Amino acid sequence: MKPLKYNEIMPKVALEKLKLMEEQKLVDLAGKNLVEIHCALMESSYKEEIVRVLPRENDSIPFEEALLENYAKTLKNLENFSSGDLKKLIGAIIGKIEISNIKTLLRATKAKMNPDEAKSNIIPVGILNKDRCQDILSNSKTIGDVIEQLFDTKYGVILQKTLSDSNAGDNLLPLESALDQAVYQKIQKVVEKFKGSDKLIAKNVLGIEVETKNIKIILRGIAKGISKDLIKKYLLPSFFISDQTVTNLLDKADIKNFMEYLLSSKEIANNPTLKRVFSQFLENLGKPLNQIEEILEKASLKVSLEMQKKFLKYYNVSYVLVLLNLKWIEIKNLRSIIVGSKRKINASEIKSILTLQNNY
Repeated sequence: MKPLKYNEIMPKVALEKLKLMEEQKLVDLAGKNLVEIHCALMESSYKEEIVRVLPRENDSIPFEEALLENYAKTLKNLENFSSGDLKKLIGAIIGKIEISNIKTLLRATKAKMNPDEAKSNIIPVGILNKDRCQDILSNSKTIGDVIEQLFDTKYGVILQKTLSDSNAGDNLLPLESALDQAVYQKIQKVVEKFKGSDKLIAKNVLGIEVETKNIKIILRGIAKGISKDLIKKYLLPSFFISDQTVTNLLDKADIKNFMEYLLSSKEIANNPTLKRVFSQFLENLGKPLNQIEEILEKASLKVSLEMQKKFLKYYNVSYVLVLLNLKWIEIKNLRSIIVGSKRKINASEIKSILTLQNNY
């Protein structure tokens, strides 16, 4: 079955998925020098962007910029070939990239980072292209300067209001939380307009992304001794978990009790997908926080692959969400390999931090 709204985009999705690197070829790049990595990427879907890169020892920035340009191109292509609510959803997902770029500008300005280094984390899609980001970085000495140069965007208004209300100063957490909340509220509104299995799939895939982000916010807040009221203020709008359940969770004595209560709550108990993900999280509680967060980060891809397998008989939104997850993870892995090469990190150590499908 092929719903009409997928007529144009599905061939593009299939093509983009075929362009993904074979996982073993990607893993084999760990420990290679930048010249060898450059040669390998010249034979991949990144060729158009990589051809402009001159591989110089200890300079990973041009590689990272090329990868992010390729990701931006993929997003734009998918948006151009989509329609209706699907187009709106991709546009809302692009909003996540826009606020990621703004966070980079805020962090770079606060840290007085070299603009060229900061640019390596900019994905040129949406309202902020590289030239504009360069101008903002060059003309900003303070957080207030960055916000002032964003007044012509919806994000500038959000940041200014948050800065005034919270007395944040140089504390970026309230500002970044406000950006996240605005984007995920928009995503949630778009998802609610979907019908049937598309709505179920989108709610599960993007919902698990939100819930895992909220758990990370809670874990970090507890670790830093942030008050419960303030932690709650920073949480993203949940797809599944009620405010009362969140309040009860924050009253738990430790993380184990927290997770046990979450799994017993009706919101999770009645959702097999969420229950499976959080059960795995509970099993790994003894691990360091960064490893637990890695498990949470993998959840969205895991759920999107499960949804695609479950609804394999006809085209649906899971195909698009799986592609976006796989593409981003591929770029994240390549960046880890490239930075590892620059820092002369050995291959086994680089491989240990890669996110691989074979682990699902």
